[in-house]
Amino acid sequence: MTLEVLEIEKHKSMNQITIIFILMMTTLVLPAQSLKKKYIKNSYYAGTSVKIPENISADEITELAVTVRPSARQLRWQQYGMLGFIHFNLNTFTGRQWGTGTEDLSIFNPEKLDASQWVTTFKKAGIKTVIIVAKHHDGFCLWPSSYRERSVKNTPWKNGKGDVIREFFDACRAEGIQVCIYYSPWDMQKPYGELTYNELMVNELTELLTNYGYVDLVWFDGAGIDSSVSGVEMDFDWPRIYGTIRKLQPQALISGAGPDIRWVGNESGKGRFTEWSVQGVLLPDADFSGHDSGVPLQANNLGDIDELKKFKQLTWLPARGGLPTRYEWFWRPEQHSRTLDYMVSSYFETVGQNSNLLVNLSPDNRGLVPDSDVVLMEKFGKYINSMFIHNYANGAVAKATAVHPGGYAANYLFDEDIRTCWLAPENATKGEITVKLYGMQQFNVIKLQENIADFGQRIETFEVDTWDGNAWKTIGKGTTIGFQRLLKVPTTKTDSLRIRITKSRKNPSMASLALYQAPEIIPAPTISRNSDGKIQIEGKSKSIRYTTNGTDPSKEAAMLYEGPFELPMGGRVRAIAISELDGFFTEESKDFGIDSKHWKIKGVANGTFIIDNDETTTITLNVKKKAKNHFVVELPEETTLSGFTYLPPQGTPDAFGRVESYTIYFMNKNGRWEEAHSGKFGNIDNNPVQRSVNFKHKIATKTIKFQVNSATRRKARAYLAEFNLLSL
Repeated sequence: MTLEVLEIEKHKSMNQITIIFILMMTTLVLPAQSLKKKYIKNSYYAGTSVKIPENISADEITELAVTVRPSARQLRWQQYGMLGFIHFNLNTFTGRQWGTGTEDLSIFNPEKLDASQWVTTFKKAGIKTVIIVAKHHDGFCLWPSSYRERSVKNTPWKNGKGDVIREFFDACRAEGIQVCIYYSPWDMQKPYGELTYNELMVNELTELLTNYGYVDLVWFDGAGIDSSVSGVEMDFDWPRIYGTIRKLQPQALISGAGPDIRWVGNESGKGRFTEWSVQGVLLPDADFSGHDSGVPLQANNLGDIDELKKFKQLTWLPARGGLPTRYEWFWRPEQHSRTLDYMVSSYFETVGQNSNLLVNLSPDNRGLVPDSDVVLMEKFGKYINSMFIHNYANGAVAKATAVHPGGYAANYLFDEDIRTCWLAPENATKGEITVKLYGMQQFNVIKLQENIADFGQRIETFEVDTWDGNAWKTIGKGTTIGFQRLLKVPTTKTDSLRIRITKSRKNPSMASLALYQAPEIIPAPTISRNSDGKIQIEGKSKSIRYTTNGTDPSKEAAMLYEGPFELPMGGRVRAIAISELDGFFTEESKDFGIDSKHWKIKGVANGTFIIDNDETTTITLNVKKKAKNHFVVELPEETTLSGFTYLPPQGTPDAFGRVESYTIYFMNKNGRWEEAHSGKFGNIDNNPVQRSVNFKHKIATKTIKFQVNSATRRKARAYLAEFNLLSL
């Protein structure tokens, strides 16, 4: 279906627009020759999507790209900034990130589960919308589903009468929090792979979308829904699935493998410096599965004009980044929280770069968010709140060198309305706005927004200058703006600044400008093992305190760091950097295995690469060849071991095959190999952080063999960056 081009009178404000012809559909077809001197006013509720003609030029697709607009749902999403995420199910009790679908349901008994504690923890961080994992890949449902037995109704928790989803919805409503549902399309239970699975999905989604009230978003994970990960082909009936959601909860966004929101491409809370919401897709219609739409989610140049020409259609598809506060999504007792400065950095790299940030909490096996995570979220919330407490652009006036006729004055930058804006004249691809502040003001964060609702995303590069009394001085540069750019600059005091749009796809618009003062934050200390095998802690603070047994370094028993120290048998090092001004501190924690400088690595080329503390050097094991699918570690003496760590190579999943399943053996006193542990790393391609594994029982040995049974994405070779043995 098509939406005819809307000819809009130029030289008039948005309130005076004359619409020649409207046909309310969602797909927009624009012949290249009809593009010039026309604006596209989108249906605010449906958004717009544009088909790409054959053999289109760069200039023509640029004209097409600026006609794409967000739907009302998507605009609402982009205004959230941060959302919360809750991962809690059987994996919480097994320590896995991806379950197997065979877990004994009797292990699920969180006797102190308190959904109100989860919600209030998010609220302390200023998060007002939260997603809960209702069903993960293993097929276990957190509500008493009528359509399958693997659910809370068959667990000891509350004698099978409990409903985690109900308790979560009630807790959110009590605190004024919007509720979202995560439902994994991949399922390790039958009938996944059969057409009847579509019926099961629709039935379970119907339960979730009718029995609990308003749902703000439905989240579909993209993991495992094709055979490259799951090993099973599944023909999803996406039109029916999406149609069910649109019918039952028409306001709900559909994310992940869905038409409204896409994954930013990593699970470490990082966004792109250049982030376009206008994306190309391969499918010929507007309603599509984000997983198979053809969007190369991990590409650095996603949304570039040269890339867009390769697709069949343009659509608005904003990004979201995920940030597990404990590195992995589900709780494991030995894993610690991220640092406050990492959280703040992630905020600027996502929310501050035209994306959203999903902050994940992992309740423990009691059903409570751990105390350390509660404290972290409270500190994080205080930091963000203190940054936005005052806008130093209040009272400012602005003047642009050129303005499009019809009511697009530069002073609209200060009215906090994203649909009023400055707009440059037709055919301009640059622009300049000079701002006179209300006296001398000090700031270190600049917030900029485009009017994406009416003019889409246009700005490609910009610079900000300040007046020092004699001349203009450039203090910051950026690329895309989109819904929002938070540009960090050196602390600056001035009464005048200048924004220069140096390149734009079409005449640029600017909806808002704000200036903030972000609090200074002490970077967390870095903890590493140097080439001499000693532990060193580095940081900007003169006062760093630490422990080596995992206890709280803010207590009196902690030691003052004075230089590198020996830790031959490893341990959990926790360190804090303390501010000399206010006593505030940031913390880092790291697990270390036994000192490896006297190890011998056999059976693989360049074996020392896995013990050189350098993540850029890797070894390769051939999964398909028995003689080359393992390596052997010989220790200088018999040692009691409790587990091991594996650091996969960094980069995109296409760059490496990572260890998926493994078996680790030890040589017993009879000189024979005996299995110590076997397992599988879930989600390691998308979240390639160091994995720590504890053996079921400690072992005493001098020789270890690590064997790779399979690599991710069914690749023939698996790569390892670092490997260590634990003796905790």
